[in-house]
Amino acid sequence: MNPARFEIPALRSCAESGINLFLMKRLLLFFIISAAFPYALFASDSLPFPVSLGGQAAKDGTPFAKIENPVAADAELAVESKSDMIIVNVNRVTAKNEPVQGSTPAVILLQGKTKTTIDKTMDGKKLPAGHYIMSVVSEGKTASILFTIK
Repeated sequence: MNPARFEIPALRSCAESGINLFLMKRLLLFFIISAAFPYALFASDSLPFPVSLGGQAAKDGTPFAKIENPVAADAELAVESKSDMIIVNVNRVTAKNEPVQGSTPAVILLQGKTKTTIDKTMDGKKLPAGHYIMSVVSEGKTASILFTIK
């Protein structure tokens, strides 16, 4: 056996091992990103912060979060946010979640607080029974939540 051709794999040069380590790190990073991508792709943005209405936490969904059971017209609205200003727009929708023609959105402002009731609209009018979508804007994000008033 020719000693010049004899090679022990464990004794490779440092440069060759460095290249393999570099490639292995890149390959590992690729697999981690590939595994995380589908989660980010299918994650819902309908509920970027916790919101509850009438004591029920909104359940995240696509394309809108939802309050499962109907609530009273004076149900408590609670938003877990550190923002000084929370703006809530409430729009009437049909049972198919389509906008009701001619309906006027109600606006609720929370200044320096995180709780109020949904009957405290800017125009002072109570919301009648029906289906609604609520857009809660806080911290530069919007939570879109479907709910029903009984």
